[in-house]
Amino acid sequence: MKLLLVVLKSVESLEDVLEGMVEAGVTGATVVESIGMGRILEDVPLFAGLRSMFRSSKPHNNMIFSVIGDEQAAETLQILGTILDCANGRGKGIALTVPIDSAIGMRALP
Repeated sequence: MKLLLVVLKSVESLEDVLEGMVEAGVTGATVVESIGMGRILEDVPLFAGLRSMFRSSKPHNNMIFSVIGDEQAAETLQILGTILDCANGRGKGIALTVPIDSAIGMRALP
């Protein structure tokens, strides 16, 4: 099992991301609205260069969490990489997987 995490900077792409996950066989996910670091640090004194870097980023994001099977990980990340335009550097978001050692409260994955 793996935990799939997606931080979506382009909230307009949420439907495309979810459709891509379904295409990869992902049957469930949780979507959470989140606020980027730039929004939180807006009033904190920072070095001028860092402040301008944070201002340029969009403060509102979506985070998507899903538990997926090990065999789904590569295909899911490939599909999401295309949707998020990751081949061109900074795209519409990031996606990653983290191994899960154990879990309770969920049905077994196929």
